[in-house]
Amino acid sequence: MKFDDASLERLRSLLAKRASIAIEAPDLRRASVLIPVIRGHDAWSILFTRRAENLAAHSGQIAFPGGTVEDGEELPDAAMREAHEEVGIPRSAVELIGRLDDIITHSGFLVAPFVGVIHEPIDYIMQEAEVVEVFEVPIETLLDPAKPEVRYVPFRNRQYPAYFYPHQQHEIWGLTGRMLKAFLDIVWLAV
Repeated sequence: MKFDDASLERLRSLLAKRASIAIEAPDLRRASVLIPVIRGHDAWSILFTRRAENLAAHSGQIAFPGGTVEDGEELPDAAMREAHEEVGIPRSAVELIGRLDDIITHSGFLVAPFVGVIHEPIDYIMQEAEVVEVFEVPIETLLDPAKPEVRYVPFRNRQYPAYFYPHQQHEIWGLTGRMLKAFLDIVWLAV
């Protein structure tokens, strides 16, 4: 499937018309992430990071830029701040086009995912204490009908289904795989 500028306009319209589910759960820690949709030279891509191995949570995993919401901070502002802190994406370079449904994690976070378009190439500046790699995956690659793979992963003595998106040497799964699947379900309607 081809994701082009016309697809982006349809995606923008779909996200604008769609009410996201915002969960109220004051006992959970609030976090926000940015799903960065990047205009490349000949294709649109999604940006991912690989978290540092020494982090307490989700070390070494593939993630979207994001993190904990600070006191008094609005959810979209937190996603933009974290993207800037982690990989150097300036707020002025991001056009927020929508929000996906909140997701509750097994680790006690309530995450708000935001979709942002980056129209111009930028030089990524990684905060190496948190991020050790930044890479982009073409949206068309992620729309392969064979993806995602569903595998069962152990957690607290149970097996849970998880979405896996293999790409080159990376495996996108876990919370990022769940958010990516939710986003691509909408993208499919736009192509």
